[in-house]
Parts: sequence; structure tokens; C-alpha cells
Amino acid sequence: MIRTALEFIKKELDQYMVDREQNPASYTVGNVVDLAPVVQPNGDLNIDENAHVTLMLAGIEEERKEGKRPYYVSTDDNQVKKLNPPIDLNIFLLFVASNGNYETALRDCSTIVSFFQANPVFDEEKFPNLNSFVADPANKPWQLIERLSFRLQDMSFEQQNNLWAMLGGKYIPSLVYKVNMLTVFETKSNQVASAISEVNFNN
Repeated sequence: MIRTALEFIKKELDQYMVDREQNPASYTVGNVVDLAPVVQPNGDLNIDENAHVTLMLAGIEEERKEGKRPYYVSTDDNQVKKLNPPIDLNIFLLFVASNGNYETALRDCSTIVSFFQANPVFDEEKFPNLNSFVADPANKPWQLIERLSFRLQDMSFEQQNNLWAMLGGKYIPSLVYKVNMLTVFETKSNQVASAISEVNFNN
């Protein structure tokens, strides 16, 4: 599901920047946004200066909500299957303006802000290709997502310093977005709901 989200955003942002800049010499489809870790496992900086933006996952947390209840669905053999509710995840995405030209990198940061200002929410109604990278949705529903909601994450100088220290690099013009991701049900469950044996109208 996380891979689905990042591959989708990479493609959409890539196309948006190409359409916006109209500069075939520097912005071509498939070569603008690079989905990759900013730092390699050995600590070396992993920035492709031929790309304009490097996108990576910077953190994950669960969005805990009260009142979530299991879901019940009928099966082909007339039983009722109990499913856990879908998970709300918050993922933090780091967008690094990785172009070697500083002025161009600053413009790329502005373009990223413009992209999410115009598209703060992504769902299948507006973006039918939201799950286009899922090869086998029928058998792998856990890879599907229902909605992505983006919000620019405010970061103090201390938080930015901690982030780049964790990455082992020096600050590069960048943005962090907090993304609320609603996932699709995991439909493979062995939990069969008990049959209703009594109905009490007094309670």
C-alpha cells in the first residue's frame, strides 16, 4: 500500500512538473521525480542531479481513532466473515529538490507546493489510476488504497536539523508532507462470526 502511494505520487508529480515547465531540455516525463532513498545504507548521499526531485519515505505512524468496529461480510458458503476495519496510516514524505542548480531547485520546491495546493486529496473518483501500479488487486487487496490526503508539515530548524542528521547529510532545499492514507480491507480472514441465536428487544 505504501509503495502504491509513492509510485502514484511520483508519476503524478512528474507529469505535473513537465506540463508546468514546458522545457523539453530539462523536464521530460519519467526523468523529473526520482523515487529513491536520499542516503544509501553505507551513508553516502544518493542524489541524482539529473532528476529535479527525489522522493522518499521519511516516517510512518498509525492514525488511531476511537469507535472503529469490525466489518462483517457474507461468504459464498452462507457464513459471515469478520474483518478488521481498514487502517488509517500517516506517512511522512520527504521531497528533496535535488537539481544541481540552486535557483532551479528553489523553483522546483514552489512547484511541489503548487501541485499539492491544487490537489490536496487523491481518490479513485478523481484519479482512476490511483491503484494502477497494483498488478493483482483481486488477490492482493492490501496493496490498494482508497484515499490520500496531503498536508505540508511545519518543521522548526531543530526538527529539520534532526531529520538531516538522521539522514547523515547536509540540508538541501526540501519539503515534508504528512499524508493520511486510508487503506482497503484485508479480505483474507479466518475469523467466522458466530451465528445470531437470540434477539433481545429490551436492551
